[in-house]
Amino acid sequence: MKTFTEKHRLASAMMTMAMLIFFFTSGCKTPMQERKIALSGFLGDYSRLSPGKSGQAQLVYVNPDAHFSKYTKIIIDPVTVWAIKKSSLAKLPDKDVIALQSYLYWKLKEELSKDYAIVDQPGPDVMELRVALTEAKGGKVVRNTVSSVLPIGIAISTLKLAATGTHTAVGEANIEGELLDSESGRQLAAAVDSRAGRKAVVSGNFTKWGDVQNAFDYWAKQLRLRLENLRAEKDNQ
Repeated sequence: MKTFTEKHRLASAMMTMAMLIFFFTSGCKTPMQERKIALSGFLGDYSRLSPGKSGQAQLVYVNPDAHFSKYTKIIIDPVTVWAIKKSSLAKLPDKDVIALQSYLYWKLKEELSKDYAIVDQPGPDVMELRVALTEAKGGKVVRNTVSSVLPIGIAISTLKLAATGTHTAVGEANIEGELLDSESGRQLAAAVDSRAGRKAVVSGNFTKWGDVQNAFDYWAKQLRLRLENLRAEKDNQ
């Protein structure tokens, strides 16, 4: 039979665990922006990019002379792979790489088709989107789940977050992209970003590629919203 003290300790431990789980699950599901970004060379010239503001990519560029409201159509090039040095992406099986490329392409198409006609020929009202996946690292599901709910795992993950900006065992992805005028090739905008998953109980991602897919979903939606804002800004000038 458990003594009163033992029951009290058990109840206290359960309450502590419940509070920890609530703390982690009450956060935002948006993938975390990493602190550092490695450049792949895909964009060629990075000199015009500057650190993004809150809610934007890590590095961004918007051509001040671009009139985004004139574009009603878009060409979405197939997603390419430009693996950064020593990346996990370069070591992935071809089937995984192709699946990731396809998923990102179709998410971009799904979002942008809400505002633009998707075409395959250049024109005066057509933008061209070029995107490269430069890193993709799958999450370690069991380690992620354990470090999400056990106190020792939470402590280790919190220390890693403080040191590197990412939790332990989560998925990560890096992306580079640019928008061009389809006829002249003039760069309208460009961005470089890196995102990592949150803990499993927060993101709900209990699969190897769940965090990466979550990042792709986020980027596709943010691109559509950013273009919407740019159209409105230029119209008001």
